Parts: sequence; structure tokens; C-alpha cells
Amino acid sequence: MQGADALERALQAQQSLLERLDALLQLELDALVGGDAGLLPSLADEKTALCVQLEQCEQARLLACGGMTDARSEQVRELTQRVAQANQRNGAVVATLMRNAQGALAILRGIPLTDGGSVYGPRGQAATASSATKPLASA
Repeated sequence: MQGADALERALQAQQSLLERLDALLQLELDALVGGDAGLLPSLADEKTALCVQLEQCEQARLLACGGMTDARSEQVRELTQRVAQANQRNGAVVATLMRNAQGALAILRGIPLTDGGSVYGPRGQAATASSATKPLASA
């Protein structure tokens, strides 16, 4: 019975950590979408710490389980999948924001658009890459 108690404790700890990570990923998404980049480093540190704790819990669970599974194991597995999907979603948001920022910087620097894209001219007409690459100003 001691193994079952250890397994239950490990699963309970994992579930609690995964719930915290899920909430943290939502905060990260809110910061990304809201443009609050100042929060991102501390959120990344918290995510790393939670992942280390999750790894420790997983090791404890593996030692305790001896092949046993139960309803809580299934809950933890589903929660793990949800957290992984949330993390992938946030990664996609970061990638999109980076592409947008790089595109904006390219326009400001007068670098030609390489993907065939266009920007709008002063009268609202689409400008081609060659006409959209004039520097805004010089120092």
C-alpha cells in the first residue's frame, strides 16, 4: 500500500504543478498579446522552475508506480497534453510577433521585401517592394 500512497502523492504533485504551468502559460499569452514584454523574462524563469519540478515528480512517479495506472494518471496525462498545446500556441504567437517585428524593421531600414509582399503608399495604394524601400530619414 505504501507504493500506492507514493504514487498518489506524485500524481497529485504533478497535477498541481501542471495546473500552475497552465495558468502561467495563459499569463504568458496575455503578456504576448498585450505587448507586455517586461513580464516575459520572469515568466520564462517560472516556467523553467516548474518544468524542473515536474521532472522530479515524474521520476518519483515512475519509482512509485511499478506499472500501475489509475484515474488520476489519466487526468495528469490529459493535463500534460493541454499544457503542451498551450506552450506550442504561445511559441507560435512568439514566432508571429518576431516575423512582424522583423518585417517592420526591414521597412524602416529600407530593406527590400523578399517575400513578394507589399506595403501601402502615402495615398493608400499598394507599393511594390522597390518603391517601398526608401529610407524614412537619414542621420
